[in-house]
Amino acid sequence: MRVMKGLISLLLVAGIFGITGLYSQIMDLGVVSTFFNDLLFRYDWLFYFYQIVLFAVLAVLLLLFLLVVFKPITKKQIHLKKDTGQVNLPLSTLESIARSSLQGIVDRENVQVKVRLTKNQTADVEVTIADEQQQQFLSRGKKIQEMIPQALQQMAMVETHKINVIFKKKKSESTILPTAKKESRVV
Repeated sequence: MRVMKGLISLLLVAGIFGITGLYSQIMDLGVVSTFFNDLLFRYDWLFYFYQIVLFAVLAVLLLLFLLVVFKPITKKQIHLKKDTGQVNLPLSTLESIARSSLQGIVDRENVQVKVRLTKNQTADVEVTIADEQQQQFLSRGKKIQEMIPQALQQMAMVETHKINVIFKKKKSESTILPTAKKESRVV
């Protein structure tokens, strides 16, 4: 973190110094203009240094521009138009709708549901089920993939694009005392 602060402060100092130098070449600032003219004639490398700094700043700005333009837009809520106005549903509501649709199939404690919205207001749903008996739920995977779209369509009028069902093993409970520990002997 200190290295980043050092680099940023060095770029800021170089930027302020360079802008002042460029401005002194446009407008006569007295002592400042003569100082920068003397620097230009004494130190040729300073001119090339500023070319490199300006090229680096241009490259960073170009990368930031590309990140802003091409970053995928993900929405945090969906807007439903009703007769009385507009209703905004956050992602947490959509996740709870999907989780409640699985109520008869899986325990609520063993399920995690994540919903992502795409640009066309369709939902991508990821369901993670943690249980010890995975074979029992493999047959119910198709039922899960049918229940979630129906629930989201009925409750929130949201189309689903894709549904991923992931089965994970439940973490085993650790014992309080380790079994390999030697007992202390009293003589």
